[in-house]
Amino acid sequence: ILIGKKIKELRLRKGLTQEDLAEMINTDQRNISYIECGHNFPSRSLMEIAKALNVTLPELFDFEHLKTDSEYKKKYICENINEISDDDLTIIYRVLKAMR
Repeated sequence: ILIGKKIKELRLRKGLTQEDLAEMINTDQRNISYIECGHNFPSRSLMEIAKALNVTLPELFDFEHLKTDSEYKKKYICENINEISDDDLTIIYRVLKAMR
């Protein structure tokens, strides 16, 4: 399932549709959909997908950003809070205040 999510994320980041990616690796859109939903593992097309998305295999298997435990989220926010624009910081502040 994680590999499918990663492929979808990379595909969308490149502005590609499932049809685009399918054409690039010589398969059909349905197969890309099955991969992204976690129904198929792209064992035969893994290298072609990585090449089409212009990433290495290790990058394709980097799921670090998909971690969802609370400690990871808190650490990530603390490490990146200084990079947030004032406008975005205001939005985050308002969301937090509304939730409390």
